[in-house]
Amino acid sequence: MENRIASRFVRALFFVCATFFCAPAFSFAQDIPSGTFVVRPSKVEISLAPGEEKTVMVRLGNGTAVPLHVETSFEDIAPQEQNTPVDDPVRLLGGVEGENSLQEFLSVSRSTFDLLSAKEVDVPVRVTVPAGTLPGGRYGSVVFTFAPALPSTKTAQNIAVQSRIAVLFYVRVTGTVKEEGKLVKFGLFNDERFAATPNADAPLRFQVVYENTGDVHENPHGAVTIRNMFGTTKAQLLVDPFAVLPGSTRMREIDLFTPVFPGYYTATLDLSRGYGEDIDHEEVSFWVLPTMKATGIGLALLILLGLIIRRSLRLSRSSLS
Repeated sequence: MENRIASRFVRALFFVCATFFCAPAFSFAQDIPSGTFVVRPSKVEISLAPGEEKTVMVRLGNGTAVPLHVETSFEDIAPQEQNTPVDDPVRLLGGVEGENSLQEFLSVSRSTFDLLSAKEVDVPVRVTVPAGTLPGGRYGSVVFTFAPALPSTKTAQNIAVQSRIAVLFYVRVTGTVKEEGKLVKFGLFNDERFAATPNADAPLRFQVVYENTGDVHENPHGAVTIRNMFGTTKAQLLVDPFAVLPGSTRMREIDLFTPVFPGYYTATLDLSRGYGEDIDHEEVSFWVLPTMKATGIGLALLILLGLIIRRSLRLSRSSLS
């Protein structure tokens, strides 16, 4: 009898452990906007030596009113040319293998599962670098495809039949790599030399262009210091790290929302390349002009002042005569 109880206990314990380690862990979603589904983080950066592996937890949340069916797949990514800084700097390659392929290094314990409304799930993604892999960067993504789990809700809640969200993986395989890059361009957006006084709705916009000529991704970062014609610092903007894939050029915009007085200004960029101690310096000068409203008020005041002065002169002449 005792052996039978012990046997049942062991089987139950095994079942609980298997469920815990092999299935996603569900919980109630607390901070997901209603009517949406969320995947975070959006990007993962790790370094691994050949023969090493690491498990990364990706959290999915269902803020819709219906259960969702989730399918997991893997795709490589590649740089994409940017026509504007807001254009996506990378693209998914679908079934095509990338030059720095990562998809074969990625795996999950379960490729499909259902996610109930108002629930979250942690999905363990295993990154395995095979022994003998050459040093350098490997780039891919884990793609989560969402669809309503019940046929009757295919068109409910404004949910598309299928929606895809990708988590980008930037993996550096350790060893001797080529780290090389440079600042290509810095200045006001569209190379302007005149700009209106910035505000919350129309910021003063700077543009940074960086080129990566190495074989691993780089994270340039730094600061923009804005000084007036007397050399006084009026503002400083942080340039947060932004990933640039090997063999690609990426644009980044930095906005100043704080109003500054009209006048002549100089902006200096100090940009760390993200490796070693190399820092690129670039400077641009420009004029900040008053807004149309301020100009109109200024002209009205000048006209009013002129009328007052003219009237004062007339009164002075009258009193003298």
